[in-house]
Amino acid sequence: MGDEIEIKVGYLGATTPTSWWTELLCKIIGASTWHWFMFVVPDTDGWIITESIGKGVALTRFDYEKSYIYRIKGLEVSPEKLISIISYYGAYRYDWDVAFKTALWWFLKHYFGKLIPRYHDKEVNCQEWVCLLAAELGVKIIPDGEYPMCTNLERSPYLEELGVRWFPIR
Repeated sequence: MGDEIEIKVGYLGATTPTSWWTELLCKIIGASTWHWFMFVVPDTDGWIITESIGKGVALTRFDYEKSYIYRIKGLEVSPEKLISIISYYGAYRYDWDVAFKTALWWFLKHYFGKLIPRYHDKEVNCQEWVCLLAAELGVKIIPDGEYPMCTNLERSPYLEELGVRWFPIR
């Protein structure tokens, strides 16, 4: 699939790793994607998305060259509802130690069956952000025992992968 994928409000996007260490972490957990975001509203220049990046939770312009596109099963949402939820959590900062936590979480979970307890601390990484948004919208995207992050979100039984879409660089 490619350019023919029709994106809708509430669909998830995921990009591939962009550095050697993110590629290594993705290899360890068997993932081909690294950064996650949600499509909010189309405009004349493409899409506005929500993501948790270095500055924290944000509404930003989609400017990635390509993205894996995922549909959350059972979700239909309006841009207004999504923006309302995003504005409620708008001050959440970015969780800077996400790479370390991801590697440690995977190691403990899969080799020792232990899960790192995690509390809402008003910091979220990109995967926690889309999981939180989905929960606020009344849908699940990860199994109950794997909050706040599943080992490999792209294999979630609650998501349908629609394919990879390339976008013209603006």
